[in-house]
Amino acid sequence: MTSNYIAQLGLTASLLLAGLGLSSGAIATSKGFDTSAQVVLKDNVPCFFVDRPDDTQLPVGQSLAIETNRGPTVWNIYENSGKENFPNSAARCIKYGVDWPTGKVVKEPQALQYGVPYYADIETEYRFRVEFCLSHDVHGKPQLTQWANDGNHCTDKPISETDSP
Repeated sequence: MTSNYIAQLGLTASLLLAGLGLSSGAIATSKGFDTSAQVVLKDNVPCFFVDRPDDTQLPVGQSLAIETNRGPTVWNIYENSGKENFPNSAARCIKYGVDWPTGKVVKEPQALQYGVPYYADIETEYRFRVEFCLSHDVHGKPQLTQWANDGNHCTDKPISETDSP
């Protein structure tokens, strides 16, 4: 093939992509998770769950990973026996740093820092995610707050009630 022919093919492909409303520099990407998870404070510690009804058959192969936004994993556990209850309510949430009795620790928990954007992924057949920050309220008590729009810092806007049931 000649270089002219190759250039024409490239131009044709670019025109086709432009006609479809696409560009070669922009590719559609996933948001990284399927649906939202929840977080509450229990005993001043973040506790994670997915708000969904009881399953008659527990999913096998559940994991929980907590990461800083655009940073390292700070805790990761895995349960693959199907014997542990799925964290599907605030009453059955997974408290940060507390291992599942039938699970495996993949990464030991590190101390959570105040004012740092984190997210938690609970994975089974789907990936559930919740974004949160650990902050203090006006009385100095721990509270969970939202990320700022840029995802680089935290706001003072609460996302949940502390010590919810």
